[in-house]
Amino acid sequence: MLTLMPKSMTLGSKLEVNNRKQILVECPICTLVLTVQNYGGQTVDVCAACRGLWCDAGELSAVVNALISEKKVPDADSSFLAAARQHEDPDPQAKPCPRCRETTESFNFAYDSNIFLNRCGTCDGVWLDGGEIRSVAQFIKKMSQI
Repeated sequence: MLTLMPKSMTLGSKLEVNNRKQILVECPICTLVLTVQNYGGQTVDVCAACRGLWCDAGELSAVVNALISEKKVPDADSSFLAAARQHEDPDPQAKPCPRCRETTESFNFAYDSNIFLNRCGTCDGVWLDGGEIRSVAQFIKKMSQI
């Protein structure tokens, strides 16, 4: 289900959802308004089209830990940790921060996971492309078993 923004609202408008004041933000990939969803016990912003996920500062670890503790993360296959560390993001597309619109910087999660996420240097939020939350959770789960 795609969420359409009422004509009277613009990006940056405040909206109350589940007693939480929200500022409307748009997906840096699809430019659709992100919807507020409960994800692993945290309220995060999700794109209904590409399944990208925006985590405000401090939310990513809470989401990942909740998903692992709720046993919603499948085990990674044996090749998951075998690849050599990549130094550059295979998707170098510059992405604007959904929250403040500054350009995000790509980084290799946990230094050598080969999972490249985008962090905003201004508001410290993290953008995960569709499916990357699963990869991050599998990586954390696998590393905790070593």
